[in-house]
Amino acid sequence: MNLRRKKRVDYLVDITPLVDVVFLMLIFFMVSTSFNVSSSLKLDLPSSKATVQQKDLKQVTISLNAKGQLYIKDELVDDADLRKRILNVSKGDPNMRVVLRADAETRHKRVVFVLDTLRGLHMSKIGIATVAPAEEGR
Repeated sequence: MNLRRKKRVDYLVDITPLVDVVFLMLIFFMVSTSFNVSSSLKLDLPSSKATVQQKDLKQVTISLNAKGQLYIKDELVDDADLRKRILNVSKGDPNMRVVLRADAETRHKRVVFVLDTLRGLHMSKIGIATVAPAEEGR
């Protein structure tokens, strides 16, 4: 008969694989999540009943505030540099989509200036950003 006490064995739980799996899941969700890119410029866009187009990932966004200042990718652009900046962002591709975000109070003259510049670059895929009209009775 064996009267010796058995040695107690302490089991250790290794959490390294668990941490690895959690980090892999975190990386997966970060990469697969789509981010809504919105401009930091606050513009009062005009309303329209037209249907909403899907946002193209490869596009140039030109913004015009109420004062008539031009922005490309939220960076202020001088009128003289507009053509060069559009070419840099579009990489000279005349088929790249251009979205014009003009404040509702922007002078028509400034919008025509931008459209004329785009026409001079042979860019024909131009969209004008609008918002849905407010429902009546509100």
